[in-house]
Amino acid sequence: MTSRKGPGVLAVLAASMFVYVIDTTLMNVSITALVDDLGTTVGEVQVAITLYTLTMAAFMLTGGKLGDLWGSKRAFRIGLVVYGVGTTVTALAPTIGFVILGWSFLEGLGSALIVPAINTLVRTNYDGARRASAYGVLFGVAAAGAAFGPLVGGWVTTTWTWRLAFAGEAVIVLVVLAASRLLADAPPPVLRPGLDLGGVAASALGLGLVVFGILQTTSRGWTDPLVLGLVVAGAAILAVFVRRTRRREAAGLPVLLHLTIFRHRSIRLGLPILSTQLFAQAGLLFLVPVFTQAMLGFSAFETGVVLLPLSFGVLATALLTPPLGRRIYPKDLVVVGMVGLFLGGWLLARALPAAAGGPDLAPGLLLGGLGIGVVVGQLPNLVLSGVDRHEASEASGLQATAQNLGMALGTAVIGTVILAVGLSSMADLVEASPVFPPDVAAELAETLADPFERAHAGELEELVAALPPDQRREAIRIYRAGAVRGFQAAVAVGGVVALVGAGLALRLPRRKLDRPAGGAELVERVVRAPVAPRVHFDPSGDEPLPEAP
Repeated sequence: MTSRKGPGVLAVLAASMFVYVIDTTLMNVSITALVDDLGTTVGEVQVAITLYTLTMAAFMLTGGKLGDLWGSKRAFRIGLVVYGVGTTVTALAPTIGFVILGWSFLEGLGSALIVPAINTLVRTNYDGARRASAYGVLFGVAAAGAAFGPLVGGWVTTTWTWRLAFAGEAVIVLVVLAASRLLADAPPPVLRPGLDLGGVAASALGLGLVVFGILQTTSRGWTDPLVLGLVVAGAAILAVFVRRTRRREAAGLPVLLHLTIFRHRSIRLGLPILSTQLFAQAGLLFLVPVFTQAMLGFSAFETGVVLLPLSFGVLATALLTPPLGRRIYPKDLVVVGMVGLFLGGWLLARALPAAAGGPDLAPGLLLGGLGIGVVVGQLPNLVLSGVDRHEASEASGLQATAQNLGMALGTAVIGTVILAVGLSSMADLVEASPVFPPDVAAELAETLADPFERAHAGELEELVAALPPDQRREAIRIYRAGAVRGFQAAVAVGGVVALVGAGLALRLPRRKLDRPAGGAELVERVVRAPVAPRVHFDPSGDEPLPEAP
């Protein structure tokens, strides 16, 4: 059913897509600015980033079902209101707690309503060639936002303030909300699904406890009783969710997720592989800004420039390699991509000790980006092609959940490893150094921890300025050596996870894709993805087929 096809409709949807895609990149490149402005630490910004992706992971399936219950247009508008309130709270935040409330929770919940509705609204407002063109414009906007978001966000943060970027989002949201009257709503489904509130609560609580427990390891360690208790409790609640869902599904009651979809091997293996890829990718997007700002003293804009090779690598292979899946087994390409991601991390880890600028990091980031692009050019199509047509919508929601959960865990674990290994290494090196007398060594480890936790290399010289020259030189050497150990350990963890993904990929179904999954189903999956969608054109169809990282 086609209604309004004017450029205003497409502008509304493109603007909402643009805001969603660039949102995470704004926070990643602004870490030091937030730390300085709000008097917080890298660890607390890490919590905010983790909770943002975790909120979307926990509620994306719910958002799609609410769109069926309320109507896509209404869900879209309610999501915009929640998102707009969240980004306004973030722009005005006096403390990191308000950032967590506004950005992590409210914007995350708003995205969980907005993103699933975009696909339905595109299909309702366009058809035929116009629908294909609309998809192409949307994906171009999203790809541009992902590639240049760090650069634009870094420029705004460096030139003015990080708050202006989020205030700008609020203005765009207001304009989109006012213009959303142009959109025609989708007809309600023939059978309106019920909402399993118990399932929503159990899945969100279980995931939240597991990830929150991992976040606590930064200050408490992996063997702390509280950490273990949180993780075990979260896992137990998720087990209850699975058993409860199985009983409700057997009784014909509404469920958040139909567990029968896991009978497909492409789902059972593909979703964990997506999570491992996003784990390593999110780790890089968190690690590199912290390294450049804590070690090299880079600004947010300079950090955005450093990240460009990663973005260009993803764009290049995500655009160019999808057709290979019709000539080469996609599972083999996924293995190659995951191994490429591992090798990119290996190159990056080797470059860290002597790195003085972006060119030193570029080879590893570019190779990692190329590997990511190969994976996202094949795996989502392979996963969706393995399910029945009536399961495509739920499969796309599962993909979004797996991707966001991978990003949440990647940020949580990688950030924890950086801080834990880096700080403990500094303390060990100070204690082992013969240069410092005992009374100096006792305080120096805490002194060195401050600029590292605040990602502010410029403070180091001031903090050790009162020391004698030999002790000052030794303190700076220890700071750099200990910090580099933390970053290298984090890269190693991401690399191991990438190799686990490669191993899982070896068990994927061995089949070529004559034609990737249908455009509509893939778009639904793409617009739920946490980072930029990519697009290629299938010569056998008339619509662009998206590829999500």
